[in-house]
Amino acid sequence: MLIGICGSISAGKQSVAAYLVEQQSFSRLHLASGGVKTASPSCPSAANCESTPDSADKPEQKVFGKVEELVQFITERWQQRWVTTDIWDEDMLEKLLRRPSFLLVSVDAPLSLRWQRCKARCVAADQPEPTLEAFVQRNDDHLYHQHSGRTRLIDRAEVRLVNLGLGLDQLHRTLEDLDLPNEQRLRPNWDQYFMQLASLAAQRSNCMKRRVGCVLVREKRVISTGYNGTPRNLKNCNEGGCRRCNDGSMAGVGLSTCLCIHAEENALLEAGRERIREGSILYCDTIKITQVGIFEVVYSQSYGMDLETAAVFAEGKEMPVVHLLDYVAGNVRSLVNAVEKVGYKIEWIKTPADVEKAESLILPGVGHFGHCLSQFDRAGYLDPIRRHIEAGKPFLGICVGLQALFVGSEEDPAIQGLSLVPGRLRRFDDRDKSVPHIGWNSAQLVGTDQDQSFYGLQDGSKYYYVHSYAVPYQDKSLVEAGWTVATARYGNEVFVGAIGRENVLATQFHPEKSGVAGLRLLKAFLQGHRWSAPLPIMSHGPGQGLTRRVIACLDVRTNERGDLVVTKGDQYDVRERAGTETAGLVRNLGKPVDMARKYYEQGADEITFLNITSFRNCPLADLPMLEILRRTAETVFVPLTIGGGIRDTVDADGSEVPALDVATMYFKSGADKVSIGSDAVVAALEYYQNGRRLSGRTAIETISAAYGNQAVVVSVDPRRVYVHSGKDTVHRTVQNSRSGPGGEAHCWYQCTIKGGREATDLDVQQLVEAVEAMGAGEILLNCIDKDGSNSGFDIELIQAVKSCIKIPVIASSGAGIPNHFVEVFTRTNADAALGAGMFHRGEYTVNEVKSYMAREGLQVRQLEDVL
Repeated sequence: MLIGICGSISAGKQSVAAYLVEQQSFSRLHLASGGVKTASPSCPSAANCESTPDSADKPEQKVFGKVEELVQFITERWQQRWVTTDIWDEDMLEKLLRRPSFLLVSVDAPLSLRWQRCKARCVAADQPEPTLEAFVQRNDDHLYHQHSGRTRLIDRAEVRLVNLGLGLDQLHRTLEDLDLPNEQRLRPNWDQYFMQLASLAAQRSNCMKRRVGCVLVREKRVISTGYNGTPRNLKNCNEGGCRRCNDGSMAGVGLSTCLCIHAEENALLEAGRERIREGSILYCDTIKITQVGIFEVVYSQSYGMDLETAAVFAEGKEMPVVHLLDYVAGNVRSLVNAVEKVGYKIEWIKTPADVEKAESLILPGVGHFGHCLSQFDRAGYLDPIRRHIEAGKPFLGICVGLQALFVGSEEDPAIQGLSLVPGRLRRFDDRDKSVPHIGWNSAQLVGTDQDQSFYGLQDGSKYYYVHSYAVPYQDKSLVEAGWTVATARYGNEVFVGAIGRENVLATQFHPEKSGVAGLRLLKAFLQGHRWSAPLPIMSHGPGQGLTRRVIACLDVRTNERGDLVVTKGDQYDVRERAGTETAGLVRNLGKPVDMARKYYEQGADEITFLNITSFRNCPLADLPMLEILRRTAETVFVPLTIGGGIRDTVDADGSEVPALDVATMYFKSGADKVSIGSDAVVAALEYYQNGRRLSGRTAIETISAAYGNQAVVVSVDPRRVYVHSGKDTVHRTVQNSRSGPGGEAHCWYQCTIKGGREATDLDVQQLVEAVEAMGAGEILLNCIDKDGSNSGFDIELIQAVKSCIKIPVIASSGAGIPNHFVEVFTRTNADAALGAGMFHRGEYTVNEVKSYMAREGLQVRQLEDVL
């Protein structure tokens, strides 16, 4: 985006621009000449009033000779952040306003304050101070000149800021509250958009008392509009048609004689009951009327009856209840958020007796089949669950909740399932693919009419799976027994992805982590809509099967002001380089929660937070990252990983806290996986020192035992050590595609700890083999040599790691263009690829990368937005 700043002289325009550069990662743009530096006879020091910086002394700033050149420049780089104060006339402004990425901001300040600022600048520049009369004359010329008056520009500003001169700190706080870089200023969100339509409808009101407009919306589509006034074919209120309004009666008096119809009534009458279905939203300037079928009301103006109306609406819109049985199954917060997103509220099952009272029951689960079923059995839940299902009440099983319906599993042959569905779970064959099966796969119906959607399942949609065991789909016996089955394919194995019959629905995938596609299934189940017309969704790539995951990574740390920001390093150095205006400061690329939501909306398959700040004196329960996770999980419905600080630790009060308890805090806050870094290297060294014997006490072992190995990611930070021959080291080497700095033909990858600051005598193959044995479910494979280089992933490193383990590997470090993702997926067996800086800087969106991959023949998850 480009922010243009205009305003009165000495108002603080340069201070605002400096804030955007220093705090919000904007870059300055200049035009080579303009009208602001020319002194006038009435104010010889006029140039000091404007304090326009000399861009010639700042070679890192870009200077253009014509406004057309500047416009072309930002058109090609609209996703990056730019700011200029060089806007002098309406002709320039018109050219800039043609670009939807342009935002005009005006800055003003009290006249006396601006005069004092101008005099101070004159003293600093050894120039004569202007008299108040001369300054006022200059101000009038600046604002009201016949040809170049800035008032014409200020009147068209979308944001107007008054700088009261309370100091830079106060100005910065005001700018932070304004949040000028917010993309919704350029393109309104749905609520803003529909509210603007409601305000536009209000302009047609003929009521003498009040203008009110209304828009009725369902699934982001306008159903009807309305405005208040007398009914059709009666004389308009403003022409005397309504005696009560024209007589000036006070509020609440003579209501029975009022002929004006409310805007909401008009919109509802226009739509008709048959078009007002569940999920409809009413946008209105002022809300006084509710209606069955309206799910939500959005309004912008106060009214004397608002509180009473809200109470009536709340009574009419009581959210239906669904019961959830939680046995500490990892991240259930996301499931609660997803259920609330589609209009229902959760009540918790706390005892077996509570199951009997439940109308709708959800059984989530992750982890070990035997462990979960044993817990259910010991707590006395198995029989109540059977009776709930046999009574015909709605039941949804998720992941292990699906597995529990079958007879048993190879994961623990001694433990029996509920045996409500014939079949047993088998482990995936890892000879030709990674296990666990992690990622986005299909759920395609078999043996049914493809013109119907089962609980919102779409053949072109993808859903998030994470499991090592599955029910093979080998024949039609399940279908012949009356079950509706949706399958997925992993390698050459076809397995049950979802199954349902009558009141029962169960999914091997996680709908709460499957974006809009998963929310659609939850909504259909809770509303009891088993069959519906399919949506026109086309898949990207060659059909059924696992997609290539694109993950957005956010390195989070505190900056100099103590704020948590997203940053990005060059070979792990996150401070701005020398020679820039912000040299030495932590690189600030945005706010973590906002950026996570942006990447989710762009189609990111997962979001990873890597916390690179140590909060040594902060109580664990108050860790800032916990709040970031909680807020992110409210609006982001794809898997969330958190890394940093997952270790045995000592709390601020001196109590010892094991890594498992730290991980549990993160899972309860919304994390699906935790990432372990340096502690994994230490654990691997001990593993080899103990003759490859497991201790059972490491963070990897304890967390994976409790939550399953899919919940544990190990983040690896290796760097190349060049050697001329494999004989020069005891470590496993690879042949370089390019010779090393000394002509070396080989290298080995040395594992580091503490953010790459300390090296160890452990190679990357040794590390990944050790952590796989401990129970890690995935490897996040970084590369110090490639970090921040934008030169592509380290192909040799990825191939070396994939060749020695079976668990999935996420390629990281080096992505700079979309083709780097194509390269890593076509030249290696990487299971996922991660991008950071290229997304943060706005060079590419996640969706642009995935669209490019699809054009190159790779299968990716399509971005969906219709719930």
